[in-house]
Amino acid sequence: MNWKTTATVLAAFFLTTANTAELPVSVERLRTVDQVRLLTYAEARMAPPVLLRVTVISHLDGGFDGQDVTGGLFFEIPKSELPPLGEFVEVYGNVTGGFYGPYIVVDKIHRRGQRSLPRPLIFRPDFVQTGIGDNRLISIEGLMVDVEFDQSNQSGKGLIVNGQTDLTIRFRNEESKFNANEIQRMIGSWVRLQGSGAPLFNDARQRIGSDIVCSSQNLIEVVNEGLTTQYVPLGDIGRWDSRRATPGLVRTIGMVTLVEGANQIVIQSGNKGARIKTLRPHEAAVGDILEFKGLPDTDGYFVGLRYASSTLSSTEVSVDGPLNVEDPLSRENAFQLVSLSGQLIGREGRILNLESRNNLIPVTLPEKFPVESLPAEGSTINIAGVKIVDADERGELRSITIMMRGREDLAILATPSWWTPKRYWTVMLFLAVITLLILIWTLALNRRVSSQTTLIESQIQSNAALEERNRIARELHDTLSQGFSGVGYQLASIDNHIETDPDKARSKLAAARGMVEHSLAEARDSLTGLRVPLAAESLKFPGSMLEIMLDRCREASIELEITPITESMPFHLDTETAYACHRILLEALTNTIRHSRASKFAVIFRKVEKIWEFTVRDDGDGFDAQTPAGIGHYGLQGMKERARQIDAKLNIDSSNNGTSVTLILPKA
Repeated sequence: MNWKTTATVLAAFFLTTANTAELPVSVERLRTVDQVRLLTYAEARMAPPVLLRVTVISHLDGGFDGQDVTGGLFFEIPKSELPPLGEFVEVYGNVTGGFYGPYIVVDKIHRRGQRSLPRPLIFRPDFVQTGIGDNRLISIEGLMVDVEFDQSNQSGKGLIVNGQTDLTIRFRNEESKFNANEIQRMIGSWVRLQGSGAPLFNDARQRIGSDIVCSSQNLIEVVNEGLTTQYVPLGDIGRWDSRRATPGLVRTIGMVTLVEGANQIVIQSGNKGARIKTLRPHEAAVGDILEFKGLPDTDGYFVGLRYASSTLSSTEVSVDGPLNVEDPLSRENAFQLVSLSGQLIGREGRILNLESRNNLIPVTLPEKFPVESLPAEGSTINIAGVKIVDADERGELRSITIMMRGREDLAILATPSWWTPKRYWTVMLFLAVITLLILIWTLALNRRVSSQTTLIESQIQSNAALEERNRIARELHDTLSQGFSGVGYQLASIDNHIETDPDKARSKLAAARGMVEHSLAEARDSLTGLRVPLAAESLKFPGSMLEIMLDRCREASIELEITPITESMPFHLDTETAYACHRILLEALTNTIRHSRASKFAVIFRKVEKIWEFTVRDDGDGFDAQTPAGIGHYGLQGMKERARQIDAKLNIDSSNNGTSVTLILPKA
């Protein structure tokens, strides 16, 4: 988090809270580090002001660690204003709540001169990982194993080891440079180092330990100088290390027999082998003779080297082997070149299962091994490779595997005949089982086909009946419902004129009688079982539809707008399509009159690239087209079903400004 980002977040926070709660008249500044550390996360997010007097104990990215008599904190400040190490400063600022604890965003800083650093807490390296020394000056001792600086010599990393505890050191000073050569000469020496604890977190913001940040070369003291690194034969490293009171670096020589990874190899000298873990990625190859300098690795039963560096050596090294092993599942000959013969039982990925002397031995193939060159199962083969043994401190075995290095480590001694008795009877049993399964499957299939045939016939009959009911329901809805709606409007109009204009009332009554007769005729046509009613044969679309719309809109006092149909847009619709369009668009008008309280109703005819689009639109109250219709309301459902029958697309768009229904016919 940089200075500008923090300032922006704090400003936005105060502007937001100012509108929702009253700010206190005055807030007393916190004056000691322990007062800040006792704040909860919520209290820290309120950004209480501070006035702290601390001594700068280390430089970090984006600020510094400062400490008073009660503890230490991280202070966020621009790099240009960073005070030097040992400066006693007076800090004005605000607390903010970080995910690992509160820290200070510096607003103003006053330098009060250099002072001695606070007395450090004396820690063991493993205590540093607990977080007790975070942001405080601490002192540790250990063996300096590695040092590496960047080109500026103001930032670098180191590694200190004490027993089995490793601790990373971060060197950082924004004011002055380190003497990198002098610190690198401390490698192999027992040193005492002072710095501030710096917490480490993973991507899930979980604390995983701490480093130490050392900001001055004067805070590193050599306690026991390692003048020379003693040479120890590969087989004597464990005995040499057990005689020492403190860890030390050793040198040893061996031939590379296996490359396990970028930072791990196996070497052998004579009849002794060991695993070497390097500080940095190596470029070693099998057969190289290397001299290693590193720390004895006693984590487990077998001793090797860790944090090792390597150089090519001109010293001749003899390697025994590959040795024929008598007991491949013992601790003997660990990390040595071995050889054994046996029968290939099978392969699982890169693991071969080898049966040798009544033991099943796992053999690991190298990553780029050509598996197509492997012999058939049951072949007798000879394997050469490095025996990798994993055991605990007491020597109890965890795992054993033979690591091959390449195709040359595999020799085929004999291949079996394919038609072995075991395979013969296996094939016969397989054929018998297949025959039985085919017979069972055939019987089951016949039974299933018979059952499915009966079910399909039943479904066909049921679907036909359901489709017929739906057809009759649509026809009755579109004839009786729409027709009687018109009758209703006529009768309502009669009531308005029966006294003032009897002649007009009689004409309305005659029109209503005609509508009833017409609707009954259409209903009879629908009930005859024909796909399209008889009246549809004489239907003139869209003329008949527009005449009905004109009458209904006039009775409902709705203004009807019709897009003129030019000669360039002739209608060539079959009877069924024309009838479906007629019913769908009339149903849209019926819904408008019944429910929308509209004052205008528009009919638009468009033809785009041989595709007809019929749109009707009103300016009344809209509705939610996704809400299912209530019981007794089948208009929308009937419109959609009719559109599907003629392979047309029906779009319904409704809002508070009105409803639009667009019917798009398939391409002619």
